[in-house]
Amino acid sequence: MDDSYYVVYKGAIQTFHHIARLHETFKPYGTLVLGTMFCDSDNHVAPSLDTAEGFSQRRETLASIYHCMSMAQGLFRNEQLVMAVEPPDICECSLHLALVFSQIALQKTEASESDNRDDLRNPQIQLLSERAKLPGFENDLNQVVGMCKGMLTPSFEGARSVYLQQRYVESLLTRFDFFHDTADLDESIFLLQQFADIPDYQLRDSRVMLCDAICKRFSSCGGVDNLTIAISIIQHFLIAPIWDMEWHNSDDTRLNKGRAFLAAIFRRLPVTQMDQQHGIALLEVYRGMLRLPYRMMKVGLDLHLGLPILVLARGLALEAFEHALIFSSPECAVEMLEKCRDVFWTQTLRLRSSFDGLPPPLAEKLRLVASKLESYVHMMYSTNWEGDNFRWQQELDVLRKTQAEFHSLAADARQLEGYEHFMSDPNLPFSSLAMAAQKGPVVILAAREMSESTDAIIIRSPTSGAEHIILHDMSLTRLSSISLRLQDLNTRSRNGDASHDNTDEISRAGRPAVRAGGEQLFATLWREVVRPVINALGYQKSDGRDRPRLWWCPTGQFMSVPLHAAGDYGGDGDCCSDYVVSSYTRSLQALSNARQGLESVLTSNPTKAMLVAETNAPNLTPLPNVAKEITAIKSVIPSHAIISLGGESEADHGTRVQDVVEALPQASIVHLACHGTQRDAKSSAIHYASEALESGFCLRDGTLKILHFLRLGMPRAFFAFLSACESAKGDDTQPDESVHMAAAMMFCGFRSVVATMWTMDDLDGPEVAKAIYTELFKGGPFNPDDVPYALDAVVRGMRARKLPPSRWATYVHMGV
Repeated sequence: MDDSYYVVYKGAIQTFHHIARLHETFKPYGTLVLGTMFCDSDNHVAPSLDTAEGFSQRRETLASIYHCMSMAQGLFRNEQLVMAVEPPDICECSLHLALVFSQIALQKTEASESDNRDDLRNPQIQLLSERAKLPGFENDLNQVVGMCKGMLTPSFEGARSVYLQQRYVESLLTRFDFFHDTADLDESIFLLQQFADIPDYQLRDSRVMLCDAICKRFSSCGGVDNLTIAISIIQHFLIAPIWDMEWHNSDDTRLNKGRAFLAAIFRRLPVTQMDQQHGIALLEVYRGMLRLPYRMMKVGLDLHLGLPILVLARGLALEAFEHALIFSSPECAVEMLEKCRDVFWTQTLRLRSSFDGLPPPLAEKLRLVASKLESYVHMMYSTNWEGDNFRWQQELDVLRKTQAEFHSLAADARQLEGYEHFMSDPNLPFSSLAMAAQKGPVVILAAREMSESTDAIIIRSPTSGAEHIILHDMSLTRLSSISLRLQDLNTRSRNGDASHDNTDEISRAGRPAVRAGGEQLFATLWREVVRPVINALGYQKSDGRDRPRLWWCPTGQFMSVPLHAAGDYGGDGDCCSDYVVSSYTRSLQALSNARQGLESVLTSNPTKAMLVAETNAPNLTPLPNVAKEITAIKSVIPSHAIISLGGESEADHGTRVQDVVEALPQASIVHLACHGTQRDAKSSAIHYASEALESGFCLRDGTLKILHFLRLGMPRAFFAFLSACESAKGDDTQPDESVHMAAAMMFCGFRSVVATMWTMDDLDGPEVAKAIYTELFKGGPFNPDDVPYALDAVVRGMRARKLPPSRWATYVHMGV
């Protein structure tokens, strides 16, 4: 036997070593590290076939090879270099042979050696479970179930007994997935129900499996009673706050499980076919799930972890919003949508809370610890620790202790009357959220996942309630197509595919700017989205400041389309700006926050404006019109109001990052004219969501990043003009978290921001900037309305000159 099996055994090892060497070639494609240390990894002498131990060692070797080669196949499945040298069957042969060796080792072990036999059964069960995934080996699951059941014995108690029962149930549920015998589900549910009500960390997985089994039963059998039980079990044994301690630092898994169970329910019974009673019950499940992202991204979490964790909650807010529209009210839908958007900003901002109202000793402790924690969070993220692992570990220990201290103090605060929800998920009622509409209507736009229409929620005033209108002609598929086509125009622009060859027309992303296209898309947006909203509001065409202001609050795919620019520009058709002057807000609460304390900022003196420009950033296309732009602004702003930046060169308008960072806290107005770069998860080889924090403005000696703004307090901030490309372009992969440069400025305290959705022309910067600052500095105290009306006026002028929409539609106003 040894000779025939030895060939496969050695062949598997040799092939594995080859794959491991090739891994270095393909390292940029992933982070998989193929281990090469296992029994006989040096390929010299195979373990003996005379003892159970020798067979076990061979089994371990082949199982390791199978696992690592399977991972390599998945990682490099499209790489011809790997596939060309990898015998197609060697991976499976390793698994089959590992099972043979495992079985012989089990047979060679005396029945009296029960502990040893159990140790050998475990890998046998794992290998059989793995082989059952291969075509033609599904019946291995019967052997797995039998072996797991055979290991159950009354002699085991406590954690050991729980573990064996969980594994047995897991084998039953896996077998059900293949053969759909509901007897497996019934037995699983019977065994799991005995643990359901016992608060114990070790029983957490039992409760999850109970949810799984009952959802599978509904998916398989249907039935009103099964649906009622499935919804109740998810709510009470997975999502309920009573289990929060058991899910410590694992709420991401909890959220994934909950969403998977709901998806299983909806596959059997779509939401649109569900009765009112069950729909309302599911609303409560969603309420519980919406608080989990705040537990996943705790206040003071390591900065590089927040955004990647929140990727797991992508789309949850819109799911809950859509469900509430069907089974409750528009007001409830707004509450649920608002609760789970911009969690990143909400949690990061909380470290700067005043803690006023708490007992003074506790408030002071929180202020001190929060300040220290914020400092450490930023330091750990921004420092290059390469080659200094010892110091990194020391600082990390300090960070962990500071995080623990902060959360302990927050827990103390939650014991006080009226502070039960301190530093936990916000729970703002609609009446509070509606205050965002005190200066004009706010319109929330959302595209339904499973519908041929989209929704608009209009909040006319703080006391008007929420009005729901259905946009019947605009589906999510249609909206996605418009968004993709606009992105394509932008991509062709960045790649230099311009319609006209004009050397002056350079975008502030380093490429020629697109000159034409998109008119049909703007007309579609007008007819099918914006015009129905205008009609519902009852607005008539007007001019100048007779037009009311309107705030768009887009979600999902709506965030990447220029609603403010919608219109029929082919002839004498109407457009959005004929009726209203548009602004944007990333959420209702963000708009309300921007208005808090605004009056004191507007009346404070003296006004200080910081003008930042870079005409010749390294390795980027020169921007000749940046100098003209700054000159135009200086002709309007009084010289005594302009902040002098250290090292600023009047000749080439070059600015250092550190000079800007040091001057920012003094500024009430900031103007940035330079190349801009917006990064997102797709910008990195490993698609890491925190890449968005590297977005910023390209200056003489580096990039002024979002990360820089996160560290600063801006007590006097009022207005920022981000005269750079893509400064209001979000991350398509994370639509619920607006992590772009304009959002960062508002996070720092700016109440009003002009930014760009895509590329902008260097040629247009001076005209747009001068128009806005002329209006802003016309005399008297600043009026927040001056900025959006001035931007609208200059854009209308560009339209009147028949410039293509791509030239002027990029400009947006955000905030008050």
